[in-house]
Amino acid sequence: MGFFDFLKKKEALPAALAREDVVRMARHNEEKQGAAPLNLKGANLTGADLSRLALNGADLTEAILEKANLVGCELKNSRARRANFQGANLESVDLTGADWAQADLTHANLEGATLRNTNLYGCKLQAAELRDAHFERVTLSGAKMGGIWIMDADLHGTDFVDVDLNGAKLKRSNLSGCILTGAILEDADLCDCNLRGAQLGCNLQRADLTNADLTNANLRYADLQGANLTGAVLEGADLEGASLEGTILPEGFTVR
Repeated sequence: MGFFDFLKKKEALPAALAREDVVRMARHNEEKQGAAPLNLKGANLTGADLSRLALNGADLTEAILEKANLVGCELKNSRARRANFQGANLESVDLTGADWAQADLTHANLEGATLRNTNLYGCKLQAAELRDAHFERVTLSGAKMGGIWIMDADLHGTDFVDVDLNGAKLKRSNLSGCILTGAILEDADLCDCNLRGAQLGCNLQRADLTNADLTNANLRYADLQGANLTGAVLEGADLEGASLEGTILPEGFTVR
């Protein structure tokens, strides 16, 4: 075998697994190892139908689940670091306590998902669907979330440090107490959002903050160039050092 043949063989995808394979492995695992986690590290589950399976504690590290159907799956305390979920359907999935750091969830559907104590550090979530998802103590630092839809969501207290939310749709969401330091929110839709007490020392260029509640928000040194704050509540907000070139401020509001 030549050197390049060796490389090709090493990079070849593992054989694809189907639903029956996973069910059989889970049963075997339960019979032989009791409560030991199901090991699906690096498994090829492209397009697999895993809907409504109980896969709590499963190890999906670096697994391939592109366009897989995981609707209603129980994945509590699962591990899926660096796994590929591009275009996967994860509607109503339970990710309580899951560690999915650096997973690729581009264009994935997470509508109605439960994200409680979930680690999504550094995840790719561009254009993912997260409407009606339940967030509680979620780690999102460093995540890529450009163009994401999370409207009407309760995200209070979430850590968004250095998160890319360029063009994100966050309309009417509760972002009170969130830490958005260093985040990118260019062209983001933050209309009617609750941003009371939020840390907003970030890039808000051309963001739409119409009717947003920014009471006691920290906007020190924020870049608000071209942002629209029509009807926004800025009582107690700190705008020291903020860039306001071309910013539309609430009627009658004067920057001190």
